[in-house]
Amino acid sequence: MIDTIEFKLNNVDTYNIIKTQFERTSKVGSTTILVDEDTGEMFENSKIRALLHHDTNNITAFTKRSSIYIASSHYTLSYVYNISQNFISFNFAIPKYLFGTNVIQFIRYYSQSPETIYQYLVDFLQGFVKKHFLQTVKMFDIELTRLDMCYNQFFNSKNDALSYLEQQKVLLKKYGRSSKNEGKDYGTTLFYHTKRYSFKIYHKGTEFKKNDRKELLKKNNTGETLDHLQEMADKILRYEVTFRAAQINYLFEKAELHCKYVPFMFDQTNHLWARKSSPEFYKNAMRFVEQSKHFVFEPVMHHDAIITQSVYFSLEIFKEMFDFFWQKVKDYQLTQKLSIFDVMQKVDAFNETRDNIRKENEKLRRENSYNKPMIVTLSLLSQYYSLDELRKSNLLPRSTFFHYQKKLKEVGITSESILQGMPPPALDYVDYKYYFGRHHLK
Repeated sequence: MIDTIEFKLNNVDTYNIIKTQFERTSKVGSTTILVDEDTGEMFENSKIRALLHHDTNNITAFTKRSSIYIASSHYTLSYVYNISQNFISFNFAIPKYLFGTNVIQFIRYYSQSPETIYQYLVDFLQGFVKKHFLQTVKMFDIELTRLDMCYNQFFNSKNDALSYLEQQKVLLKKYGRSSKNEGKDYGTTLFYHTKRYSFKIYHKGTEFKKNDRKELLKKNNTGETLDHLQEMADKILRYEVTFRAAQINYLFEKAELHCKYVPFMFDQTNHLWARKSSPEFYKNAMRFVEQSKHFVFEPVMHHDAIITQSVYFSLEIFKEMFDFFWQKVKDYQLTQKLSIFDVMQKVDAFNETRDNIRKENEKLRRENSYNKPMIVTLSLLSQYYSLDELRKSNLLPRSTFFHYQKKLKEVGITSESILQGMPPPALDYVDYKYYFGRHHLK
């Protein structure tokens, strides 16, 4: 459910031991300075800030990059110590950190509810901080900047998974067709990107063979053979949403969760009172409402939230992200094409309902009436063309098409009704727990 997490430890200067700990680069890490020694300017592709001392030609790094070696895994955990901005940033995949591969997922065996996953994430982060920091830190200083949610959907075979992905490409045109979304098809990956978030579906087996398998050949502590992991990965389509800070902020505002921190701003009487009695506080409150927030892992008092622009990464925010993720997954689920016999049976059943309506209620009878020849004709055409293609064909006037599109949906034919050659795959964890459940019972 949770894959990559990116978070910062802010206010590093207040933690002298941690500052010393992360100022030292490890043997497997490196500090790279891309600076022109003649001009002192950074190269355009540099992500490292540095200071060049012209009298000695010494270079002082503003940023240090290194990694933490995980003894039980091939996986190394990278971090960036931004000295000039006083934070250390960590970016890693939690399943790879815990299990060595994200074929095994970050879930609880007994429940996959948002409440359970949220608490699991909080517990993990608190444990991580205690394990890797040599000094106790305030969870207020731990700021979430990115979180990836994922789901591994199992199929009966590799061929079924790839066939399903191929048929999903029709939906990419629907959901990722705008230039803003930049929907792209990379063969075994469907991907679209916005300024706030990214969404992709890809064949896990292809990605595993290209990346994880090579690393696991060096050191495999997953408790699974590589052949078994490859076999399972080949049966998986993986769905991922990357929530950047902008998307977390968007969902926070959309759900109006900021209201709990400044409730007086949404009551006219209190709003006017705050504006007159405390102009400076009112100004800060307006800034809090209008600007992006920092999401931290400690409850924040109202006054502190307004001053620091920091809010608690609460279960309410996590639920918004959880629902957003699963809606994306559901948007790309396909249903089987109906046979003409099934369509005719459904139309007859609907028209039978119409015939039972009193004749004097003509309007209701019309609403419940189905033009059998037209519905059957359109359902036949939908076997070969998507509804979007039928709309663009100008076969029917625009208003007439949308009328019949509504009727087709009631019968059971939508833009997702394109699946052929296999039953629809489940959206649950039954297969996953059968193959990998033992990793969650330790």
